Amino acid sequence: MVRLALIATLLVACGREATPKRSSVDAATAGRPASGTAIARGACPATGNWSECSVFERLDRAGLAPRLDSSLVTEPPLTAKGVLLHLGASELELYFYPDSKARQQEESRLDRTKYVDYASPLSIRQEPTLIHSENLIAILRSRNDHQRERVADAITAGPPQP
Repeated sequence: MVRLALIATLLVACGREATPKRSSVDAATAGRPASGTAIARGACPATGNWSECSVFERLDRAGLAPRLDSSLVTEPPLTAKGVLLHLGASELELYFYPDSKARQQEESRLDRTKYVDYASPLSIRQEPTLIHSENLIAILRSRNDHQRERVADAITAGPPQP
């Protein structure tokens, strides 16, 4: 009888859903997942432009296990503040713009000799890989050719369409 009561108690306790405690979130990180967490499926609307959650979701679906870093990054001479993702031991900086025209204007400011195009082989100088698509500039710091290809394929396939 005691055993039955114990089992019933355990079943009831296991069936309850835990309610997560909410902490205060500042405006700069509102809508962003916590570092190292995934974004809930369906939480990111398909607008035809890249957003932080759509890139994260695309890389996650590609099996790259992205982890969001809480720090913002900069890449002179780009004016936008970037978002930093970790992909294994590599880093991926993401810079978002209102549209592809704004992205092209910003990208034209970059010294292309400091980067290698995603479709080009790596050189001995260890330049970061430059990837662009619609309203997104991505800078991948990785020496792994397979990873470079997978990240470039995920991003250059284009943003989720409405």
